Amino acid sequence: MDAITTYLQTLDTEKDKQLALKMHEIISEILPDAQVKISYGLVGYFQPKQICFFGINKQHIGFYPTSKPIRHFQNEITPFLSGKTTLRFPKDESAIPKKLVQDIALWNLKN
Repeated sequence: MDAITTYLQTLDTEKDKQLALKMHEIISEILPDAQVKISYGLVGYFQPKQICFFGINKQHIGFYPTSKPIRHFQNEITPFLSGKTTLRFPKDESAIPKKLVQDIALWNLKN
């Protein structure tokens, strides 16, 4: 069983499962060669280093790009930043900032 299927089994609602699939689609589109693993209860993308993680929480979608891109994307992530390295997106598929997620993942891959 692959990591995304395993992760989906941990989610309670169809909405949460759809949000997880959407995040996976967004990240996989820009990181097609990444290895996907469950790490710390989150879906993680590695190529070969850690690139980013996401998780569906009760109130939001958590996106964890590690600390390096936080400084680089400081202006773009301000509305979503929660804590030092966590971005929180509304639990609404149309509200996921696809370009930002992909830009961060690609930047993290290259840096």
